[in-house]
Amino acid sequence: MKKVLFIIPPYFNADDYLNNARAAVLPQFTIPYGILSMESYLKATCKSPADLRMLDLNITLQELVANRFAGDYMRVFNETIENQLRAFNPNFIGVSALFNSSGRYIQDILKTCKDYDANVITLAGGGLPSAAYKILLDNCSQLDAVCKGEGELPMRDLLDADDPWQVIRTHKSWISRKELTESKVPQHTFIENLDDIPPFNYDGINLDFYNNRSLDKKYAGTNKRELAIHTSRGCPFSCVFCSNPSLHGRDVRTMSVERVMSDVRRMKEEFGMTVLLLEDDHFFNDKNRAKQILRGLAEMGVRVEFPNGVAVYAIDEEVADLFAKAGVSAVALAVESGSDHVLNNIIRKPLKKRLIRPAVEALRKFNVRSHVFIVIGLPGEQDEHRLETLRMLLDCGFDWTHVYLAMPIFGSRLYDICVDNGYIENTKSQDFVATKSVIRAPGVDPVKLEAYAYEMQIRVNFVENHNMKIGRYDVPIDYFKNVVNKYPDHAFGHYFLSKCYRATGQQQLANEHFARFFNICERDDWWRDLAVRYNIHLPPASDVARVDARNCAVA
Repeated sequence: MKKVLFIIPPYFNADDYLNNARAAVLPQFTIPYGILSMESYLKATCKSPADLRMLDLNITLQELVANRFAGDYMRVFNETIENQLRAFNPNFIGVSALFNSSGRYIQDILKTCKDYDANVITLAGGGLPSAAYKILLDNCSQLDAVCKGEGELPMRDLLDADDPWQVIRTHKSWISRKELTESKVPQHTFIENLDDIPPFNYDGINLDFYNNRSLDKKYAGTNKRELAIHTSRGCPFSCVFCSNPSLHGRDVRTMSVERVMSDVRRMKEEFGMTVLLLEDDHFFNDKNRAKQILRGLAEMGVRVEFPNGVAVYAIDEEVADLFAKAGVSAVALAVESGSDHVLNNIIRKPLKKRLIRPAVEALRKFNVRSHVFIVIGLPGEQDEHRLETLRMLLDCGFDWTHVYLAMPIFGSRLYDICVDNGYIENTKSQDFVATKSVIRAPGVDPVKLEAYAYEMQIRVNFVENHNMKIGRYDVPIDYFKNVVNKYPDHAFGHYFLSKCYRATGQQQLANEHFARFFNICERDDWWRDLAVRYNIHLPPASDVARVDARNCAVA
């Protein structure tokens, strides 16, 4: 029997969360959908039985962060891998890497595997290897081969072969160092009908580790079971920052509506799913199909969310009504910019700014919360365009805004533009994350942009919060509580939570959070300066002490 150990490297730079006095909370992540899909398909279709196991180092990192680990985390990762190798003795190691930031770990992971067994065949697949196969093969000496695109069919062909090296040499989706020198360009091998992939087996993973990606923060801390589904693969658009075509292609392939309903029903009945995360790249590619699915979900009695973003142009009152009936409590809108110039000429996204506010208003009419994704720092974008975006955010009144810095992800047009024009200093770096700007293009100052992105969120989400302006305090209370629970030293989280509590008559809580705000500003110059800049009154320390002691109001 052939044995495969799939290893998922950390999605994030561990140094940002460990050995760091100002470490942030580790972002939540979804279930390893690609590995689960391969596992179900391979077990059903391989000619001979195969033993497949998975090790997700994001769980290891999550545990280290939770335990406030300060030390050599790579030693912990390697020991975790070695324990798996000793227990399993696989023939193949498959590293599944989605993001650029995972690239830093691949060589160390594979070296640990080769040191244990020099004959094990080491493979890499997923978004990063599909787009950056040349870089990985050049820089990871312990990597034997890369799979281009989706892995179900290429892995089946590999495991069915008597000589796996012959498959690597001849299969259109596999490439090794030798074929790279022969100028081979790997190609996709797609499953055209997604119904051909059997239902997933979730018994092999601890679902508790994949249970906090939900958007709607009024449910933060509540008992729930999140499970994700991709009812389609592929996206016809070519947004400048997206690498989706390198993994799933531009032709959209779908599950049947009947199969979607069957899978969701099984998730609920067998695995206790209460929150369905629809993670399609373009759920509304076929709007009639999308509406059919929403109508079916309305009968399921679960809550539905779209954490990856949905197309704004598809949202009207009919769709918003269907969202509400299907238990959709929050939707992330893939807006990206409030400038038509940036949307149409730089991102090349089929969206007009005038469509955004009506979509938000339609959602609000049916009590569906709206999140928005914004990307700034694209080459060609200027200050005037970012100001347009800020004005749009303030005008539309989203329930929460996420502002990201443009990332030159391998496989995206943005990466090619940056490389061709020398906009990134180290094209082999994997330090591309959405909170750091690495692009140096005309009109793009990385240091200023990082500060601008943060203050844009501060202004829209806190200082000029739309729901607070219209007296709807219950919504921001949910979000501000989530902020201070995750980031206890977020001064503005405490201050604006205090204002919301005061407005709703919860005086004791208002005073407690105001005191927290003041104490943070007393010891942190950055927050104190930000408070002064936004004309937030800081009373004398003695007044705050009296408030804390007597539980009376501060103006």
